[in-house]
Amino acid sequence: MKRTILLFFLFALLGKFSYGQNTMSKAQANFIYNFTKFFDWPQSEKTGDFVIGVYGSRDLANELEKVTNGKKNVTQDIVVKNFSSFNQITKCHVLFVDNVNTSKISTIHSKSGVHTLIIGDGSAAIQNGAIIQFIVESNRLKYAFSKENALKHGLKFHSKVSEMASKNY
Repeated sequence: MKRTILLFFLFALLGKFSYGQNTMSKAQANFIYNFTKFFDWPQSEKTGDFVIGVYGSRDLANELEKVTNGKKNVTQDIVVKNFSSFNQITKCHVLFVDNVNTSKISTIHSKSGVHTLIIGDGSAAIQNGAIIQFIVESNRLKYAFSKENALKHGLKFHSKVSEMASKNY
């Protein structure tokens, strides 16, 4: 009987954890899609597909595919690519890097392209070169923004990106 009750609570806890991750992935996917509307890439990056890459989070890639299905960034079709290893990363307009891989952000531009909007999930993402860093405050998803990193990589942005950020660097 005790074992049954213990298993019930264990499965309930795992279900709640899974639900929380799923909710976070949905929120992050919506943020990432909306960020594409507030940044402007150089003319040389406005042909072909608009690529959003995800490094290290299959759940987020799945959510992004749902959010962006059939949508465009101006005239470019949005395509989501999932990268499970550093060596798989290719040229992207936007690249999300999960918490586990934050330390690799400083070298990612050599693989993803100079004009990549890198969004990190780790606490040192901006210090490692990300332009946006997701943060959670009071159980709400928010973000920090680095104007310096954005300009360094040739990205123009709407002032709302900075105004709505929880922190600016």
